[in-house]
Amino acid sequence: MTLYDAIQLFQRHIIQNCGSESKTAQAYIRISNDLQRYAKETDLEVSPEDVIQEYYRIIVGVPAFEAVPSKSKERRGRAVQMILDILNGKEPKRKYTTHKRDCPITYLNVIRKYETFMRNDQKSDGTVRTRSGRITVFFAFLEECKCTSLEGITPELFARFVSSLNDRYSSQGKASILYTLRNFFSYDEFSGALSFDPIPFLTGIHSGKHERLPSFYTAEEVRRILNAVDRNTPWGKTVYLMMLLASVYGFRSSDIKAMVLDNINWKNRTINITQYKTHKEISLPMTDEILFALLDYIKNVRPESDCSNVFIRLRKPYIAYSMNDHFGDKILPFFEIAGVDTKGKHHGLHSLRHSLATNLLVSGTPINEIAVILGHTSAASTKTYVWSDIEHLRAAALEVPKK
Repeated sequence: MTLYDAIQLFQRHIIQNCGSESKTAQAYIRISNDLQRYAKETDLEVSPEDVIQEYYRIIVGVPAFEAVPSKSKERRGRAVQMILDILNGKEPKRKYTTHKRDCPITYLNVIRKYETFMRNDQKSDGTVRTRSGRITVFFAFLEECKCTSLEGITPELFARFVSSLNDRYSSQGKASILYTLRNFFSYDEFSGALSFDPIPFLTGIHSGKHERLPSFYTAEEVRRILNAVDRNTPWGKTVYLMMLLASVYGFRSSDIKAMVLDNINWKNRTINITQYKTHKEISLPMTDEILFALLDYIKNVRPESDCSNVFIRLRKPYIAYSMNDHFGDKILPFFEIAGVDTKGKHHGLHSLRHSLATNLLVSGTPINEIAVILGHTSAASTKTYVWSDIEHLRAAALEVPKK
């Protein structure tokens, strides 16, 4: 396939999936036409792949295919990567993930085996990606130390890696990497390659969970944020319902995106889901506010589609949102309109879930009941959400005895 052929196929793909009148399609077609003009001015001896990579560097500002420096350049980079996929006979993706750190080639087969083991253990795609990224830190260290196989790891090298994390990561970041390392070596395939037992190096891992205050907002702030949404627009009705599900039920963003129409029992007025992360089934009563927001969204906003998901894209193709979409940047404007201070805090759907947990504790709800509402497998998980309730901690504090 020539580059010209790939660009023509790309344009047909975009028009078919987005519609010729959409701004997205028009922007992508402009980029592809510009690439075609650039290719005509380029040395004929250069391969199409090299043309695409150099064009990516010019319009995005970084070497191909490194992470884009800004949101404004993300669309340009994605269009170029889609054309490259088509050129190579691949199906273009909806989203491209760029990594700042690549796994050393000598450990690629090892990390692929690890990913296979995790998937066989029913780990979510998000968990697989996160742990792969963490274990890559270990493999990059090994490569820097000229260690090209697991068999070459010595106790001294292992200890050096653990020590090297101290000045580069927070307590929580270090603990996350070491937890992943412990999980990695829990598989006999990997631990059996070592001449020593690595687990003693990974016991007693300390995680400074309270180094930073978690992100939560008061009930009054949450209500102001919800009221800041313009519910006269299709996107306003959509995001308002998403935010309600997070702030009223404590749904994770993955639960919201995975929710299907069959989860709604209109007769009994309940929402019954199997949580995406924990695979735990929960059933919650449908409040009036949720009911009316659902009806408004389904009747007036949701496009006609064969997709069973409740939330689908409002423009073609009418498919479910990717699990990589967290909506944080789309929700932030409502925090700002409401005048809610987000400095040092997260401001996505998960912050609304966390706020629900803390506000329930403030209202006197027992911790085990909060765990049930959030779908946690243990109350210990819930405590990480609500420890920041300073007033309750102050009330429980013991007076320091006088000497």
